[in-house]
Amino acid sequence: MEYVRLGRTGCKVSTLCLGTMNFGPYASEADSFRVMDRALELGINFFDTANVYGFDMGRGLTEEIIGRWMAQGGGRREKIVLATKVYGHMSDDVNDRGCSAYHIRRAVEASLRRMKTDHIDLYQMHHIERNAPWEETRQAMEQLVREGKVTYVGSSNFAAWNIAQANEIAKSRNFLGLVSEQSVYSLRNRHIELEVIPASKAYGMAVLPWSPLGGGLLCG
Repeated sequence: MEYVRLGRTGCKVSTLCLGTMNFGPYASEADSFRVMDRALELGINFFDTANVYGFDMGRGLTEEIIGRWMAQGGGRREKIVLATKVYGHMSDDVNDRGCSAYHIRRAVEASLRRMKTDHIDLYQMHHIERNAPWEETRQAMEQLVREGKVTYVGSSNFAAWNIAQANEIAKSRNFLGLVSEQSVYSLRNRHIELEVIPASKAYGMAVLPWSPLGGGLLCG
């Protein structure tokens, strides 16, 4: 397995990241455990999930499965760089969504509880928040970093302009800013080559492709 730095950080991650979106809805817990064990055996140390995965509003099934897998011990938690995301609706509560400081605080505590861990290595904004000022979101993320609950902050599904905004605000606050952007990217869908990848390179960010096989189309 090859390892690279996570963007401009000193953290090393495997060039292959294990996506877990299907853990629960399509892969049983037992099968999910086997997949994660095999990934570790092969040297994959980068696991990605989201609080909405499992697609059972409010439960966070996929995070729960990962939490029970790590709770088996054997250094599982210590051997991986754990990434999750915040944004989606987690209940019918009007404030239980998005990237307001209010929701971020609730969401991170719930993710930590589900995954039975005291910190998240990469906490990603799953989508751009258009109803809260950047200063509010950045302040919330900075607080989580100060508390040791989050190590790095990343984005997902951001436009290049969003990436520039977020990093410039972070710079003005003397904060590390975004270290990664997770976007849909494959031979079937290369639109991020136009602006998102250049912006990410300019800010020293890692680019994490999701659906690199085009939802399975590219592998038949």
